[in-house]
Amino acid sequence: MKLKKLLAVCLSAVSIFGAGVMAACGERTPHGGDSSGGDYGDVTFDAKSGEMYLGSKEGKTPVKITYSEGNGNEWIRSLSASFLQAEEGKDYYIVLTIDPQATTAMSSKLEAGSNLDDIYYLLASPWQSYAALDQLENLDGLYDTVVPGEDEKIGDKITGTWKTYGQAYNGKELGYYIFPQFTSVTGIVYNKTMFDEFGWKVPETVSELKTLCETIVSDTKGSVAPFVYPGKVSGGYWDFIGTNWWLQVTGEKKMNEFMKFESSDVFNADLLDSPSYGKLTMLQTFEDIIVKNKTKYIAKMSGSYDHYQAQQAFGAGMAAMIPNGSWIQNESGEDIEDEIRMMPIPLMDDALTGEDGKPVTYNYSGQPSFAAIPKQAGNKEGAKAFLSYSCRDDMLRMLTEVSGTPLPFDYSVEGIEFNAFQQSCIDIWKNSVTWFEDSRSPLWTGLKIRKFNAGDPYTNLIVNYPGVTADSWCASEYAGVRDSWDTLI
Repeated sequence: MKLKKLLAVCLSAVSIFGAGVMAACGERTPHGGDSSGGDYGDVTFDAKSGEMYLGSKEGKTPVKITYSEGNGNEWIRSLSASFLQAEEGKDYYIVLTIDPQATTAMSSKLEAGSNLDDIYYLLASPWQSYAALDQLENLDGLYDTVVPGEDEKIGDKITGTWKTYGQAYNGKELGYYIFPQFTSVTGIVYNKTMFDEFGWKVPETVSELKTLCETIVSDTKGSVAPFVYPGKVSGGYWDFIGTNWWLQVTGEKKMNEFMKFESSDVFNADLLDSPSYGKLTMLQTFEDIIVKNKTKYIAKMSGSYDHYQAQQAFGAGMAAMIPNGSWIQNESGEDIEDEIRMMPIPLMDDALTGEDGKPVTYNYSGQPSFAAIPKQAGNKEGAKAFLSYSCRDDMLRMLTEVSGTPLPFDYSVEGIEFNAFQQSCIDIWKNSVTWFEDSRSPLWTGLKIRKFNAGDPYTNLIVNYPGVTADSWCASEYAGVRDSWDTLI
C-alpha cells in the first residue's frame, strides 16, 4: 500500500497549483535544483551558474530565464539546448534560474525597474495589472510571427481559451502580454497499487465515489483514509475537484459569462439561471460526500499539512486518494508512474450533456502557466526568438514527452511514449474540455473579486460545519458582493 518512492517528495523545492494559485517553498537557485550538469550534446550546461552555451559565450548575448520547477527541469534545459543549436539561437547563450517565488521576484523587479530577466515562466500572478501599468512587453507581433521552419503563425496554432486568455489592456488598447506554456490536468490522483490490491473500482459518478469512500474505510478497518489534503494551502486543492463539478452542471459558456462579473446577481445561487446555482450544487455535493464524513474520509492531521506533507502522507499509504494534478510525478522527482494514476472526475448526477447525448467532461486548469517578457528586459529580441522556437511541432512534442504535460497548441501527441501516470493524464486532457479562469473585468484584474469571493469555501466547510453549510456560505457570499457592489465597481 505504500508508495515508497514518493516519500522523498519534500526534497525538491518546486511550485504547484493551488486553486489556480501556485504554492511554493524553497530557495532560489541558479542551476534549477540539482548539481548535475546533464548531457546536452554539444551544448555546455554549467550547473553552478545555470549557463548553457554552444562552443563559447564569446560575442553572444544572454537570454536570462527564470522559472519554477513544477514540471521539472528537463523541459527547459532540453528546449534551451535545442534552441542554441538552431539557426535562431546562434547569437545567444542561456542563463537559467530556478525561483519558486518567480512571481514575487518579477513583481519586485518590475516595481524597481531594474535587474529584470528576459523571460519569466509564471503561473498565478496579477499579470493583467502589470500589463495595465505598461510593465510587460506587448506580444502581438510575436503571435503574428510564423513558427520557425513551419508555415503557420503562432497565434493560429494556439488553441482553445488561450485565444483570449493572454489578452489584457495596457491602459489604452487590448493586446497579448503573456505567452502560453503548459496546461495542467487536475482532479483526483489515486494509489493504483492499493486499488488493485483491494479490488476497488475507479468511480464514474459522485454516487460511486461516495460508495468507494465507505468501502475504503470498511476494507481497511479505518487504517486508510479515502482522502488526504493540504489544509494549510488555500482551498486545500479541493478546487481541482470542485470546479470540475461546477463546470459539469453549469457549462463552459455560462462559466465564461460568470467571469465577466457584470452584476452581483452572478453570485446569487438562488437564481436557477445563475452560474452560482451550479456553484451551490457543487458545494452541496462536496458537503454530502466529504464534509459530513470528514472524521472517516479525511486523513487525520490533513488540516495541518502543507502540500508536501500531504503528498508524503499519500505516499506513505495513509490515504487512497489526493486532490492534485499532473505535476505530482515531476514534483516528486521519483519513479512512481506504476503506482499512481489520475482518474477522470466522477460525474455529477445532473451533469450537462453534449450533442452526442453524453455528459461533457471538463478539465479545470486554473490559471495556466505562461511566459512573460518585461518591457524593460535587456534582451527582448532574444526572448521572442526563444519563445517562437518553442512553438515548433518537434519542440512541443519534446516538451510534452519530457514533462508529461500537454500545451495549448495544435499539435499531435500520437506516437509519444508516456509512462503510465502521464498517459492517464493525457487521456483525460484529450477527452475533456479544458477551462481556464479568464476575465477582462477590472474587478478581476484589480483583484477586487474572485470566483469564490468569500474566501475558501472548502476548508471553511470542513472546519466549521455544521455552523457553516454550502447553503449558508453561498448566501453569505452573495450578500457580501451585493452589499458592496457599488463600492467594488
